[in-house]
Amino acid sequence: MRLFVMKRDRNGVPHGWLLWTGLVLCLAAAFILNIALGPVSIPLPDILHAFLSSAKTVDSTIVLSIRLPVALAGIIVGAGLGVSGAMFQAILRNPLADPYILGISAGAALGAAVAQAFLLTSVPVSLAAFFGAIGAMTLVYLLSLSSGGSSPLYLILAGVAISALLGSIMSFVMLMSSSLQIRIYSIMLWIMGGIKETGWHELIFIGIVFMVLMALAIVTAPYLDILSFGDEKASSLGVHVERTRLLSMVIASLLAGVAVYLSGIVGFVGLVVPHITRLIVGPSHRRLIIVSSLGGAIFVLIADLIARTVLRPVVVPVGVITSLIGAPFFLYLLLRTYRGYKF
Repeated sequence: MRLFVMKRDRNGVPHGWLLWTGLVLCLAAAFILNIALGPVSIPLPDILHAFLSSAKTVDSTIVLSIRLPVALAGIIVGAGLGVSGAMFQAILRNPLADPYILGISAGAALGAAVAQAFLLTSVPVSLAAFFGAIGAMTLVYLLSLSSGGSSPLYLILAGVAISALLGSIMSFVMLMSSSLQIRIYSIMLWIMGGIKETGWHELIFIGIVFMVLMALAIVTAPYLDILSFGDEKASSLGVHVERTRLLSMVIASLLAGVAVYLSGIVGFVGLVVPHITRLIVGPSHRRLIIVSSLGGAIFVLIADLIARTVLRPVVVPVGVITSLIGAPFFLYLLLRTYRGYKF
């Protein structure tokens, strides 16, 4: 019950039922608007008719086969990036960390570039990007171990080095590919991010994987609280630091990989959302993970809605919108509220 009965902080910020109700209502509103609005707007009665009627119409096809799966995928992407960012900030003890600080973004981009540049038709671009992200995380962890241990400092340094290396390799791959202009355009469009249209069977499988990873993230939350005290303190409290950090990194990387699989590179969600969430609910990672998942889902759905409507019928890459919203807002937070921040 402690999870849902929270007191107000010293600034009067609501932490109880009002916060949870507000987040759920915002998520529901963003979800409905994503289904209703787009290059073609669909009134709410027609949306309800599409759900309740078995007759197939143009509107019902758009709602059930296109927009509903995309909206659900957007929830998974936003929640996955939000939780992954919260976990990486705990693992690295750095409030400026995000899911891509360990080279995950560069690994995913390289995987997508290789798949598109060399026409690996048997390997979907999104799947190649997923394995690229996981491979980059593995490489960073092994490199940090060989350099003296998986401490936050070693992980960050290894991540910066691997990101630079994989970015250079990706540029080389793009230059080597034939039909250069077409391939570079498709690669860059993927890197800018966009929630892809996913079939129901694929989406259900990804949703199950996502729910399992979310459950594991919540289970590891108390250990992330202890890791935030530092390695020596965590060891004195009986926590196996290396094992806990590795497990948390795997869960966070897989969550980011699922998001990459569905959307490409969507920036600032895993950086901004956990930061704002921590300012609101405090440093307890059990609350932080749940609220970050809701906040991330809302953020991505709103960004996707803007991307599909601001220049319609042209669809703007959702990663462009998240960066345009996230970067200025994050700078504002740093300038205005950083003194009240507690990690």
